[in-house]
Amino acid sequence: MIVRTIAPEGIPRPTGEDGYALLDVVWQHFSDSLRWPTFDHVDRKLYARGLKFEDAVRQLCPALLRGVDADLKRLPQGPTELSLTVAGAANCTNTETAVNSVLVLVRTAALIEPHYQPREAGALPELRPDDLAPPVDDIQLALLTKKSRFVGFALALHEPCFRGGGHNLDDLDWTLRFDRNIRPFAGIHRLNEYWRIREQMLGPTRVAADNTSFGHRPEATLAPRLTAVPIVASEVEQSTETMEVTCMLHPLIAEVAAERYNGGFYYDAVRSALQAVEHRVQNLVGTTEVGERLMGIAFANKPGPPKITVTRSAGGSLESEQNGMHFLFKGAMGAVRNPRMHGPDEKDARDEADEMLVLASFLMRRLDIEDEQRKAASLGP
Repeated sequence: MIVRTIAPEGIPRPTGEDGYALLDVVWQHFSDSLRWPTFDHVDRKLYARGLKFEDAVRQLCPALLRGVDADLKRLPQGPTELSLTVAGAANCTNTETAVNSVLVLVRTAALIEPHYQPREAGALPELRPDDLAPPVDDIQLALLTKKSRFVGFALALHEPCFRGGGHNLDDLDWTLRFDRNIRPFAGIHRLNEYWRIREQMLGPTRVAADNTSFGHRPEATLAPRLTAVPIVASEVEQSTETMEVTCMLHPLIAEVAAERYNGGFYYDAVRSALQAVEHRVQNLVGTTEVGERLMGIAFANKPGPPKITVTRSAGGSLESEQNGMHFLFKGAMGAVRNPRMHGPDEKDARDEADEMLVLASFLMRRLDIEDEQRKAASLGP
């Protein structure tokens, strides 16, 4: 007989037993190691049970599981971490203490925010283990162990009420950042209370998307085209300084970004676009490295030629272009991808998101050069 944990009313739940099994695999690995598992680990564990990841994940939604593309057009890369939201954890067995830890951290942050004195001007308030001096009436906080506080941190890190943070697993040390948006959560003691306020914060459009099962996304309603419309000085006369630019995005960028962009989630659209560039470079090089280190391995021309060719120049400009493309790819990872992968979860203005998507499209088209060369080489003379 299987005793299944059922999340409280109003909290998202898997639509079948395979979905529960996937959540349990993720949670079991985390509770044992305090590290979120990779896709490869979860995929193998499910396969050993006679289950397919593709079938199990369709019984879940983004409100339960992180690390999976909503449309399932591409499975996660092998080393991609899969992690649970607090709702995902609430649907696993023996997670009452973990979920309670999240609620304790949230309401504690909400209580101290109005009185917080930042160490530097403009810095966001922070919550650390040593800051948890519990109020007299918060017995639950006093009962939390160092490990259970760390577990609460790991579940809370990407919740929308926080603005990112960091941790040191060796010491079970951590930091959570937050701002004035934490205030509505003061006094919450039950998960369904937290989730109701959380959904109010996100808004109906984002809530609907997060609660739609993976792979069941509506088709993008707008063509993957970005248009900069010139400012009209008057009905009769136009300024000579205006210019109209129309750019068709690379198909691989449009595939991952169009739906998010059309839904108004510009931050997510940019993040997905740069992840797509990163995944393609990984596949071309044959490595699981990520970010700036990956781009150094792929495009550095010392020692020896770069592993990926994305240049068009010849003669004396070749080395200059090679170096430039190396740092362009590397800079895109450091300046655009990394802040959107590791938080805090900010918002992108639409105009700036347009420009970053065009940058991602340009990088992806340059990767076409390497693909074309490999195809030509495989066909022979």
